[in-house]
Amino acid sequence: MTPAVAMLVRWIALGALAGLVGGLAIEVLVLRADDVAPSPVRRRLRGWTVVCLCMLALTSVADLVLRARTLAGGDLAQSVRAVPLVLSRTHFGTIWSARSLALVASLSTATIGTRRARVVALALAGAIALTTALSGHAADWGDVTPSVLLDWIHVLAASLWIGGVVALALVAFGPGSALAPSSVTHICARFSRLAGWSLAAVVLTGVYNAWVQLPDVAALRDTPYGRVLLAKLALVVVLVLLGGTNRYALLPRLTGLPARGLVARGVRRCRLALFGPARVSPSRLVTVVACEAALGAAVLGLTAVLGETTPARHAGHVAHVADVNGGRDPIRATMEQLHEAGGVPRGWVFRLPSGNPRRGRDVFVRLECFRCHRLRGESYPPPSGAGPELTGIGGHHPRSYIAESILDPNAVIIEGPGYTGPDGRSTMPDYRDVLSVADLLDLVAYLETQGGVHRHRP
Repeated sequence: MTPAVAMLVRWIALGALAGLVGGLAIEVLVLRADDVAPSPVRRRLRGWTVVCLCMLALTSVADLVLRARTLAGGDLAQSVRAVPLVLSRTHFGTIWSARSLALVASLSTATIGTRRARVVALALAGAIALTTALSGHAADWGDVTPSVLLDWIHVLAASLWIGGVVALALVAFGPGSALAPSSVTHICARFSRLAGWSLAAVVLTGVYNAWVQLPDVAALRDTPYGRVLLAKLALVVVLVLLGGTNRYALLPRLTGLPARGLVARGVRRCRLALFGPARVSPSRLVTVVACEAALGAAVLGLTAVLGETTPARHAGHVAHVADVNGGRDPIRATMEQLHEAGGVPRGWVFRLPSGNPRRGRDVFVRLECFRCHRLRGESYPPPSGAGPELTGIGGHHPRSYIAESILDPNAVIIEGPGYTGPDGRSTMPDYRDVLSVADLLDLVAYLETQGGVHRHRP
């Protein structure tokens, strides 16, 4: 239930962010004073901005509670009680606080109609987009890295492109719009140029993101992340084709300007060969824009699924983990036999149940264990705190020892610089009150993947 809810929350958040950036970009960069009836459209866009900001605020609160539930486990009440811990002790909490400040500042400028206020609102929307990049997969490499920068550009460009299309379809060209047909044509022409540059940025940064998230081409077929990415790319191709139809087939005929460039002339000749010199009206342009908006919403939905899916680059670390208890037959005994044997069956050894290493990696990230522990072969940022290196832990230690080191770090104190405090006890935080049993099992299962062949199993 929680993964599906998390995907839905992320989808709504991405849609609201795209609507915010796209709507403000249209108002600041596309609309002009000489457009027929621009004032009513600007008022509608300002209302659209307020709606998007409110949706972003609601989804931010929902995301915080979901993160707290991941950390603390349990029901909604336990999740709410863990919120202060998430805000004060996690990287996500820091980013969430910065996002909240940007949202409050954006709401304070949302209804101001001056151009300066709209430019400031657009800049604040860019800051909100940055928090999206800082809380996504790209932040695994650290906050100040090329991956975060390029992911931020990707989020901004995609939001401007898709959000602009949605804002045009629902607000500027929607029911009750006072725009004249000539204004519709000119607005689309100006937005088309802006969307073209945005598309170029989306493609370039998307190629980089795919390069760092996919270990090889086969991962597109063999991993859930890769298959969702393929579906997203297919929708993007259709979206690009519709945008090309607007720019190179419909707009030149509506504006009366000749098609320029090899692509424009090629599209024009193909259209004439296939359909002949058919007439085009602005209403057809609006219909194509509406189709683009629907496809854009679907693309954002798949992006939300990718955000909640383990990147393909980690598939190799978790796929080889087997259930080590699966081959052991259950021990059967009566209570009398147990009492006679001293309370436990002869030869009995406690074995920790198996967990899910994919979910365990998410626990490792959300607890920010990488800030103190190095894991070679993973893409975490360099540790900023003191803690033993965990590379190879799965091949050196039994799973019961790994579990004990998490639940009771003072059971075995590792000597090392910064590993202990002035009282001689471990400096590792105590997670017993915030780590559910399922989270513990999953985290141990993930750590077991670090070390190749496991020599210790109990």
